[in-house]
Amino acid sequence: MRTWFCNTTAKSLDASVLITSVHNDGTRPARFTQALPPPKHAGAAMLAAFGLLAALLPSATLSAKESPTARQPSNQRSEPSSTSNRRFHGEFLPLRQETRKVETVLRLLFQDAKETPNETFTPTEPAPAPTPPPTRRTDLPRAFRKDTPGSLDDLKAIEEHVKKVVARVSSSVVAVEVQGGSGSGVVITEDGLVLCAAHVCDSPDLDVLFTFPDGKTAKGKTLGTNHEMDAGLMRITDKGHWSHVDIGDIDRTRLGDWVLALGHPGGFDPQRSMVVRLGRIIRLASDMMQTDCTLIGGDSGGPLFDMHGRVVGIHSRISNSTAANFHVSIAAFQETWGRLAKGDDWGRPVQEVWVGAWGLDHPEGCRLEIVNKNGPGERAGLKVGDVVTKFNGHELKGIEMFKQSVTRTKPGQKVTLDIKRDEMELSVQVTVEPRRGFGGGRFGP
Repeated sequence: MRTWFCNTTAKSLDASVLITSVHNDGTRPARFTQALPPPKHAGAAMLAAFGLLAALLPSATLSAKESPTARQPSNQRSEPSSTSNRRFHGEFLPLRQETRKVETVLRLLFQDAKETPNETFTPTEPAPAPTPPPTRRTDLPRAFRKDTPGSLDDLKAIEEHVKKVVARVSSSVVAVEVQGGSGSGVVITEDGLVLCAAHVCDSPDLDVLFTFPDGKTAKGKTLGTNHEMDAGLMRITDKGHWSHVDIGDIDRTRLGDWVLALGHPGGFDPQRSMVVRLGRIIRLASDMMQTDCTLIGGDSGGPLFDMHGRVVGIHSRISNSTAANFHVSIAAFQETWGRLAKGDDWGRPVQEVWVGAWGLDHPEGCRLEIVNKNGPGERAGLKVGDVVTKFNGHELKGIEMFKQSVTRTKPGQKVTLDIKRDEMELSVQVTVEPRRGFGGGRFGP
């Protein structure tokens, strides 16, 4: 028995050959098995074919010796010339048949190699969603399992634990810049997938500059944006093994849990360490949560960690108070991961506007704490520390009134801001612009 098998896969040019010869008595005198790597040029195809031919030689010769045409009666003498003729037709004829098979394989290899000489593999499947590691609440200090800290020892235990968590996760929290806007994000995979807010990403396939806490930078791209839930995904495109954190499990998150909010408000600042805020969950839903962690402009897209150091939310928008803020639940990313990883863009809200400035309540209006670089406010001359007292002649009573005044303005419209700067009173005209990638909160100015 003789078995000849060749398998070729189009484009990849994978080939495998199995040759088996069996004597009449059942023994296997020759066996050859070879897996051929994808040939990238004609030379490799030749080597593949010659390997096959070499494998066929033993079986072809063996078959020829056993063929009826090659046998000679013991009592019959033959002329040398006729013997040679019989050997050619008897012993080498099977070899010619096998050679034709080799030629067929060679032709297939040459044909495919000619069509795709330098084909490279490009992944088409989106990256799988990371899975949360198992954790136990009993692994946390007892102080985190109480309704409120009951002693100085509880406060010290919380402090020590928070320091450990921050030290472990902060290297994965990045400042992001997208089309002149700034925000924050967090790396969740070694190959550089970054969770962020959709309003910071703005739309898929935009260039991103990531800045790590140590000042190192990396380039990247925005992937999918789910504006219905304000969930966005980015990827670091520079090669490297990136510091990353685990994601959490919303099913194990409870109302009142302690959480940590990290971010780069106002963009990356080499003169300032990572900004960390400690708080608790005050509202909890499947796709959104609210905490009393203080957030300001530039925190958007940054991570909300549980006390195990896992990401349970992404900063989305600021409420009426900077101490009552909304975060996209990690479940919102998990539920729509396939679309985010593929780069889909959906649920886009009505176009929003901004002046590139954000602040806090002040007795005379609102004091600017953030003036975005290259934003409309900075170009008009606004500075950090300015107190905005009037908006188009109307007195302001806090940051909320300032925010509402901006959102009622159309893109391209000029507004007049009365401000106090030290001992001076100034009037500044600012052109309101469509907001793209601004990290000051989904509904912040």
